[in-house]
Amino acid sequence: MSDQPEEQKPTPQLESGSQPPTKNPQSRSGCLTAFAGSVGCVVLLAVIIGALILLGVTSVNSVIGGISGLFGIGNAAPPPIASILSSQTIVQGIQPLGQLVSVSAQLAKADVSVSVGQGALNACGFSANHVVQGAVEAGIDLTQIDETDIRYDAEREVYVLTVPAPQVTSCRVDYIRQYDRSFTTCSVDWDEARLLANYQTLIDFRDDAVEGGLLTRAEIETRVVLGNFLRLLTGHPVEIIFETPETPVYPPSCSPETPQGWRYDDTNGHWTQ
Repeated sequence: MSDQPEEQKPTPQLESGSQPPTKNPQSRSGCLTAFAGSVGCVVLLAVIIGALILLGVTSVNSVIGGISGLFGIGNAAPPPIASILSSQTIVQGIQPLGQLVSVSAQLAKADVSVSVGQGALNACGFSANHVVQGAVEAGIDLTQIDETDIRYDAEREVYVLTVPAPQVTSCRVDYIRQYDRSFTTCSVDWDEARLLANYQTLIDFRDDAVEGGLLTRAEIETRVVLGNFLRLLTGHPVEIIFETPETPVYPPSCSPETPQGWRYDDTNGHWTQ
């Protein structure tokens, strides 16, 4: 056995700034690094997708949509869609509203004088005053509207509806009281005087309401009420056009017949039988 010390092998010196050598791990091939592996991954992916479709977990459209999204296909914003209702549908929504009464004018008159002439030289004539209250209503008849009265303006995205001109829809007397009866020694029918006052005042109420702008107010109210209704029904702005008003046609309640057997004498201002 030798007493000589074992020879130490010199440790190699690294140059300044250099890194010690590393061992290269064994290279592994996968789905994305080799052609065969890529084919295998595609086949495996196809098998998984096919199984999900057969099990009802997904659908062909969903798979295609997912692939399109992955490659950035079909990401453009969809075009805007306008929801348009047919004219018939809109008219069917309007007609159940029937006769739209949009405004009502409350009126009152005092000292409505009725003079009745009767007997020779008006010997049994009599007169009385009356105070009367009533109302006149106006609006439009929605049952006259049909499919030809509505159209859609695609350029402005507005529905245009043509409706009949406002008309007086009803007249009535709510209260009448008789006072200031004249003196007479004859047997007279004071209820006849009251009936004549009712007729005369009803006509006055109708004419006063129309001259006071009742139909104009009805037009304004109709635009608001019908416009809001159609806006909620269609989801679009609405333009309402009124037909040109013709000669007023009053309902029977606003065109009462002269009390039977009576006529008015313009010469002396008396009602006579």
